[in-house]
Amino acid sequence: MKIFEKAFRVMNELELHGYESYLVGGAVRDYLIGKSVGDLDIATSAKPEQVMKVFDKVIPVGIEHGTVLVRFEKESFEITTFRTEGTYSDYRHPDRVEFVTDITADLARRDYTVNAIAMDRNGRIVDPFSGREAIGKQQLITVGNAYDRFEEDPLRMMRGVRFVSQLGYELDQEAREVMESRRSWLNRIAIERIAIELEKLCRGDYVKTAVRLLLQAKLWEALPVFNDHPALIEKLEQRMQPLGGLSEWIALCAIYSGISVQDWVKHWKLSNSVKQEAQALSHMLQSDLTAWTVYQLPPHLDAGYCRLAGIYKEKDVQDDVARIRAKLPIHQSADLAVSGGDLVSWFPDRKKGSWIRELVQAAEKAVVESRIPNDKERLKEWMLHGYNA
Repeated sequence: MKIFEKAFRVMNELELHGYESYLVGGAVRDYLIGKSVGDLDIATSAKPEQVMKVFDKVIPVGIEHGTVLVRFEKESFEITTFRTEGTYSDYRHPDRVEFVTDITADLARRDYTVNAIAMDRNGRIVDPFSGREAIGKQQLITVGNAYDRFEEDPLRMMRGVRFVSQLGYELDQEAREVMESRRSWLNRIAIERIAIELEKLCRGDYVKTAVRLLLQAKLWEALPVFNDHPALIEKLEQRMQPLGGLSEWIALCAIYSGISVQDWVKHWKLSNSVKQEAQALSHMLQSDLTAWTVYQLPPHLDAGYCRLAGIYKEKDVQDDVARIRAKLPIHQSADLAVSGGDLVSWFPDRKKGSWIRELVQAAEKAVVESRIPNDKERLKEWMLHGYNA
């Protein structure tokens, strides 16, 4: 319970002012499972304006839906008022929110029973939908009717697959059937929201099981690019292992599908950083493992490349990459003993142009491949007399 100490002090402040408060959501679920706990979310009977009177530092991040961010003892806590919700016309936000004073009514709006458990600051569990029983049976069961939960927010289908990946639980039959029959509902959801779930999904210890669920429930038919390449999800299901993030997922999908990283990023509306990392990983996977290819790969992608090589090449290359990286004579272009300015002074009769960059890159490659030492005089001699473009 030590992880909850500061959250309990926040809850105590609310209770001293006459309000109820509980820890809710994933933190309670993971604590009961025995997993490491992430963000600590608090639900309270206090309305947002009342919470703002209790604490000095409050950020109204989602005040219209009852949520504020409280800064307490140098940490942030998301505090949300007990609420019930109306229909979801935009399939993301409820059309109306009604604040209530009953924690059970608040828990009733949540997606899966394992996430509909609350805990007070004395460790007492509130579990009106048998979430603990579902944890014991390792099952994912929707709170109430699966059809209604998924119609309200179809992203809950992808969240279910993500929880399968993270927890290794089995999705119950009713939810599976609704997923398959109403998979087209996912088309109502902004692809950026689906990508967030995919990012978490591909990191899960049980990602192979989750990809199998995507295949069996045919959810892939509602996902960009996958819907035009039915063989892709089958190949992923056969080979998938836990990844480090979306850049690795996209690199693998690009290679298996023959669709460029750039097109994947465009269809999924991903960031430039994901694109750049996925392109570097994809290039590395399709290249031989040499000093030059390892040098070109940003070091922070080494672990990702090793994971992907294990899947795509079925090889454990971790020791090889570490050995090659450790023996590199230089680790970045700034380490090279010569610069473009040196070339200008060594070739005073040549007009400045792209040849300078090309010659510096040639020298960089020669040094990395240990064909010439990283010595300025030796490099000068090589450039003046030995280099042949």
